[in-house]
Amino acid sequence: MNMKSKKQNKHNLIDPFQFLEKDIPQTRKWLKSEQQKADEYFLRNKYKKSLIKRIKLLQNIESKSIPVIKDGNTFFSWRKKNEEIGSVYIIKKGSKKPSVLLNSESIFKRYGYVLESWIPSKYGTRLAYLLSKSGNDKASIFILDVNKKTTLKDHIPDYVYPNFMCWNNHGDGFWYVHANFKSPKSEEKLNMKIYFHKVGDDFKKDKCLLGEKMGKTDWPIIKTSEDGKYFIISIYNSSKEKRTTQAFLGKTNDKNGAIIEILKKEDHLSYVYIHRDSVYLLTNKNVQNWKVQKAKISDLELGQLAFRTIIKEDKNSKESICFIKNRCFVEVLENASSQLYVHDLNGKLQRKINLPTRGTISTMRGEKEGDKLFFLFSSYSFPVTIFSLAINKKKPTIYFQDTSHFDYKKIEVKQEFFRSKDGTLVPMFIVYKKGLKKDGNSPTLAYGYGGFGWSITPSFHSDIVPFLEDGGIYVEINIRGGGEFGQKWHDAGKLFKKQNSFNDFIAGLNHLVKEKYTSRGKLAIFGWSNGGLLIGSVITQYPNICKVAIIGAPVLDMARYHLFDGGRYWISDYGDPNNKKYLKNLLKYSPYHNIKTGISYPSILVLTAQKDDRVHPMHAYKFVAKLKAQAKLSNPVLLRVEGNAGHGGASGISKYIEQQADMWSFVHDQLKRI
Repeated sequence: MNMKSKKQNKHNLIDPFQFLEKDIPQTRKWLKSEQQKADEYFLRNKYKKSLIKRIKLLQNIESKSIPVIKDGNTFFSWRKKNEEIGSVYIIKKGSKKPSVLLNSESIFKRYGYVLESWIPSKYGTRLAYLLSKSGNDKASIFILDVNKKTTLKDHIPDYVYPNFMCWNNHGDGFWYVHANFKSPKSEEKLNMKIYFHKVGDDFKKDKCLLGEKMGKTDWPIIKTSEDGKYFIISIYNSSKEKRTTQAFLGKTNDKNGAIIEILKKEDHLSYVYIHRDSVYLLTNKNVQNWKVQKAKISDLELGQLAFRTIIKEDKNSKESICFIKNRCFVEVLENASSQLYVHDLNGKLQRKINLPTRGTISTMRGEKEGDKLFFLFSSYSFPVTIFSLAINKKKPTIYFQDTSHFDYKKIEVKQEFFRSKDGTLVPMFIVYKKGLKKDGNSPTLAYGYGGFGWSITPSFHSDIVPFLEDGGIYVEINIRGGGEFGQKWHDAGKLFKKQNSFNDFIAGLNHLVKEKYTSRGKLAIFGWSNGGLLIGSVITQYPNICKVAIIGAPVLDMARYHLFDGGRYWISDYGDPNNKKYLKNLLKYSPYHNIKTGISYPSILVLTAQKDDRVHPMHAYKFVAKLKAQAKLSNPVLLRVEGNAGHGGASGISKYIEQQADMWSFVHDQLKRI
C-alpha cells in the first residue's frame, strides 16, 4: 500500500491514510520522517533554550500530595528539588520525621516505570501501588509491606488493565477491576469486572463479583464502609446516548455473596458514597445542578429504596462532596470557580468556608472519623496549596504551599462574558501581567475543552508563566459541553449539539479581537484530548481564525474513534458512528474529514504519544498526513511524538520540560516574538 492509496472502510468513506492506524514498517518509516522534521525545526528555534531554562527553574521546586492518614500513620508523595517524579513517604505514628517508604524516584530512573497511584490499607500495614511502563493507563498493581518496606511477590499484571479500588479492613485482601485475560486489540479496555484478591493467591483464581450482570462497556466502582461491614458497587455506562448508573449493596462477610440492587439502571449519573450508617448520592437525576440524597443502610436492606433529598438543587452546580465525622463538605461552582460549604449529615447548612480568591478545589480528603479536611487549591495568581481545615472551624490553614519562582502579585485576572452564535452568555478568564495595554498587539493563547461535563476552572499553570512575563495573555474559555453550569451546560455541547462547543470558542476568540486584547496574527489556540477535537474543528471550519493552533493528544477522526482503546466509552458525548444519523452529524465537524484541498491553515503543532492508550495516536498521524497531502502549506505543520508516554504526555520532569519548551517555542516563533 502506498501513501496515496485510498482504502474503503466500513462506512464507505475513502480513507487514504488508514494504514497509519497500524504499527507496520510503512507507518514507522512515515513517523521517523515526520519526527525528524520536527526535531530539525526545534533545533533551529531560537526561543527554545531560554524557555527550557525558565521552565526548569519554575519546575524545580518541592511539591507534596495531600496526606493520607491511616491509624496515625501519615502517607504522602514528595518530590524534592532536582527530582523527576519523587517518592512515597511515611511519618509513623508517634514520630514527626518522614522517611522514604517507596523510592519511586529510583524505580523511574533505573527502569523507566512511572508511579501512577498508591493506596494504604486501613491500618497502614500495607500499601498498594500501581506502576506503568509508559505513564499510560496500563499499570501493574504491586503490594508493599509497610513495616518491612519490601514489595511482595504477589502482583496483578498490566495486560489485564487492573484498576485498584479498595482494601478490606484486615489489609490482607482488596477489590479491584480488570478486563478479560484475552481480548482483541480494540477491546483491551472493555469487559471490566470487579474481583477480590486475597494477598498471596494466584490472581487468575480471584473471585468475580456481579460478573453475570456486567456488560461489555460497563465501568464498575466499589467502595467499602469505614467499619468494613458493607460495600457499594456502582456501575456506569456511557456507551449509548445517555449515561446510566446502577448500584448494589452487599456485606463483606456474607459467604453467600448476597447483593441487593439499591439503584436501578436509569438514565442519570449518580456518584455513590457510604458513610457511617447511610448511603449518599451526588446525583443529577431529574435535576440540572445536582443534589445530595440519603438513605439508611438498614432501610435499603429491607428493600426500602427511597432516597430522600437532603441538599436540594440550586442555581449553582455541585462539583464534589466529602464526608468527615458528622460533616458533609460540598464543593460548588459559582461562575466557574470553586466555593466550599459545610453541611451536617442531614443537609443543614453550617457555614461557608472563605477561600483566598477565585480558584479551583481539585481534591478533598480526610479520615472518615478524623478532625480535619485537607483540600488542594490554586488559581492563576495563587500557588498550588494544600489547606487543612478543622471540621468545626471557618478558616483553613496552609499545610503546604508550592514555592514557585514567580511573583503572583504581578498577575491580573479578569472574568468576562460574551454572546455566542445563538445568544448564549459564555464566560472566559483572561490572565495577564498588570499594566497591559489593550491595543490589539498582545500575543495571546486561548485554551478550551468543552466535553464530558468536565469543568475548566481557575488553577495555577507554571508553564504559562514565561508567556505572561513576556507580555502575553492566557485565556480559558468555559464553552458548552463542560460542566461549569451543570448538566444543561454539558447537554448543550454534546451529540447533535456538539457544534455549540465550537461556536462558543469561535465567539470567544472574536471577543478577544473585538475588545483589542489581541489580533488574528497574534492569536494562538490550544486544546488537549477532547480539547484537541475542539481546535481541529475550529481551524477546519474557520482556517483564518488564528495564527497558531496547538493540538494535543487529539480525537480527530470521528468516524472511527470508537474502534480504538476506550473510544466506546465516549459515545454518550459524541454519538455512535455505527448509527447513520450520528455518523452524518459527526462528519459535519470531524476535523480529519473536513480538511479542504488547497486551503491555507494556521501554523499547526500536533502532539501525541506512541503509547497513548486512551486516545490512539492514529488521530494525530492521519490528520497531519492528510493536511500535508491536501492543504496549501504556507505555514508549518509539525508532528511531535513522545516515544514512551501516555495520554498526559511526557513522564518525568525533564521530559515534561522538553515538551513544554517545544510547544511554547513554537508559539513564540510563529507569533513572531522578537
